[in-house]
Amino acid sequence: MYKDSYCYAERVRRMTDGIHNIAVIDLGSNSLRMSVNAVMPDGKWKILLKLRETVRLGEGMSDGCLRAESVERVVRALEQYRLAAASAGCDEMIATATQAVRIAKNRRDFLDAAKARADIDFRILTGEEEARYSFLAVKETLPIDDGLIFDTGGGSTEIMLVKNRELVRSVSTPCGAVMMTDRFRGRSQEEMYSHIYSEIKAIPWIEEARGLTVYGVGGSARTLGQLYKKRQLKADELNGLEIKRGTVAALYRNIYDTAPEERADIEGMDKSRADVILAGLTPLEAMMDMLDSPRLVLCAYGVKEGVFFERKNEIIKGRPKLNLVLVEPEIPQNTGNIARTCAAAGLGLHLVRPLGFDISDKALKRAGLDYWDMVDVRCYDGLEDFFAKTAGGRYFYATTKGGRPYTEAEFSEGDYILFGKETRGLPEELLKKDPDRCIRIPMAAGARSLNLGNSAAIIAYEALRQNDFFGLKQKSDYLEE
Repeated sequence: MYKDSYCYAERVRRMTDGIHNIAVIDLGSNSLRMSVNAVMPDGKWKILLKLRETVRLGEGMSDGCLRAESVERVVRALEQYRLAAASAGCDEMIATATQAVRIAKNRRDFLDAAKARADIDFRILTGEEEARYSFLAVKETLPIDDGLIFDTGGGSTEIMLVKNRELVRSVSTPCGAVMMTDRFRGRSQEEMYSHIYSEIKAIPWIEEARGLTVYGVGGSARTLGQLYKKRQLKADELNGLEIKRGTVAALYRNIYDTAPEERADIEGMDKSRADVILAGLTPLEAMMDMLDSPRLVLCAYGVKEGVFFERKNEIIKGRPKLNLVLVEPEIPQNTGNIARTCAAAGLGLHLVRPLGFDISDKALKRAGLDYWDMVDVRCYDGLEDFFAKTAGGRYFYATTKGGRPYTEAEFSEGDYILFGKETRGLPEELLKKDPDRCIRIPMAAGARSLNLGNSAAIIAYEALRQNDFFGLKQKSDYLEE
């Protein structure tokens, strides 16, 4: 329930465009990333902001604890990310942390600092959750049927087996780029390769992936893609880029044979990743060699995007099945009553300006009672703005100026039903453009019109009835008790 006029007005303002902005922060052992993505009214999405910083949170964890200087680097960056997300119009923020925080003995100290200084609550992902989000990123952006997905982060490598576009097996191994670099510092590269090979070989189901295409997720895989593009002089998009097995081996061997202090100079190399790139790509090389994989397909998205896709799909699924549109409504009590109908029936409410009242009007709030928090309200700056932002929708026009009875219309999921202002109705030029979609409620001769709130309820419930009420509760348990 809205406590005051400011809170109420703020909710309507945030829903003005029917766009939901989601900030997702992904804290790995090597990098801190954030993207702010917009979920559009039609279910599509677009990137508003992307930030990345190399923080090396998992560096130097030989005693199982996060180093104070690493934590400070991360928290300072989070303070800036919080401000950037607010500037980008963020409606909600989801922050996830992976292997370094997951295994840290002093993780509570870090989580408390992130909350106290940046007001960010982290969710610590399990290895299985990391794998699921990496899979979701691939599934949403690439035409995968069967394949083996790998995602090497700073602290771990997630490996996923996909059959018929479903995740059937997954495992998280402690073979991250930063962790392996630290562990084998001062030791031979052959030792590191042998260790990682053995870790992967020990996965009970790994032979089920023999001969399958490998899909690469994460910073190490993306770096390999950039090296390939530079070498082949290709300008292809990274997402979906295909690299044959022999080329993967050659690129890996070039890094392997280059002295560690010279790897940053390899053309196309991400310099912030140069010191850990060999460890980051060794799981890939070991898998492809072990399983006779014919090719690598790169995915430019990862855990962060997987988290976003999950939330996006929840939002789309929860959007209204039917929409009532009030064009320039004049009387706040009518709009409040219609808002209550929308809340009870699960309908979307769209308000087309100019409005004959202020959205903080007490009469408007009073008519809607405490139902406002249950209504998906969106506002538009005129009809042109409304049609632009709901392009592709199907529209019906409620009017006393002709048209067929509303019961003869065939309503479907996602339809928009437009109602005009109380004194004049909808613009005649709008009605003349699509007379077949004009509908009316039968009335006695001489009656000018029904109350707007009653008209909206009558037509809305006919549309719901035609669609079996879109899953609304149709029976009461009271008489059966």
